[in-house]
Amino acid sequence: MPAAKKFRNTFAPGIGVGALGVDEVIAGLRYGAIRDSSLPGEVHGAVAAELARIKRETISPDRALILLLGAMGEVRGRARLQKYAFLADMGLYSKKTRDLFTMYGWKPARFGPHSRILGRYVRKAVDGGLVEAFPTHDPNGKKSTGYRLTGKGRERLQGLEGAFGKDVTLIRGILARFQNDSTEDPLAAHVHGAYPEYVARGTVPGRPENSH
Repeated sequence: MPAAKKFRNTFAPGIGVGALGVDEVIAGLRYGAIRDSSLPGEVHGAVAAELARIKRETISPDRALILLLGAMGEVRGRARLQKYAFLADMGLYSKKTRDLFTMYGWKPARFGPHSRILGRYVRKAVDGGLVEAFPTHDPNGKKSTGYRLTGKGRERLQGLEGAFGKDVTLIRGILARFQNDSTEDPLAAHVHGAYPEYVARGTVPGRPENSH
């Protein structure tokens, strides 16, 4: 049911208009101006369909993580994952709101932007069997962790591609030039140069961050 369709207002006498669109009905339900039990069947069905569409097409931190790993195949190193997720967030999801808030709540850190929220979603995805965490080494030879989708994670990715297929392509476009670098220096230098406000003072470009 198109969200633009208007329904004759026989269910919300306190709202002084003759017809309401689905988006207006949803707003009325949220603010208590309309009672769910008062909705005619057709309106109730249209509201349910629109809410399902919104849920299906709304990006979230857990979905963005799956899309990122789906786009890149695998990401070796916690620091690289943090920076990849940061660039994807800044370039796509928080592009218009980053002066106020970001999806992952990025904070300036010594080695570049850092998100505890991302770390929580990574652990949740690993625990849920969507992401495999495997041992690897950072460019300095120190032990680190890599991440890639499991079979279950790839199934989740396929389910998201209908609504977010373009995002996968855009993420690849943002990050592809860093994928084959033997060190994180070019990636770190780009982040530091493009987003200096997310880098704490005393930062050494290219120095890896070893924690989520």
